[in-house]
Amino acid sequence: MPTAYVLVNADIGKEEQCFKELKNTKNVKEIYLLYGFYDLVIIVEADTIKQLNNSLKKIRQNNNVTKTETMPIIE
Repeated sequence: MPTAYVLVNADIGKEEQCFKELKNTKNVKEIYLLYGFYDLVIIVEADTIKQLNNSLKKIRQNNNVTKTETMPIIE
């Protein structure tokens, strides 16, 4: 099952709003607010690579997301 960890930077002051919007994104299994260099970490899990890519695109297209770092899991 394709899985990726996504580290997200959000607009300043929009971290919680970004969290609320992204937690309902398809294939998002877990999402956490962070302190430090990144604002969120998201675990995305899908049935296919195509579905995973679509979910990653939705995350990147969120208006409050300024940068992402995606780490795909390899088995």
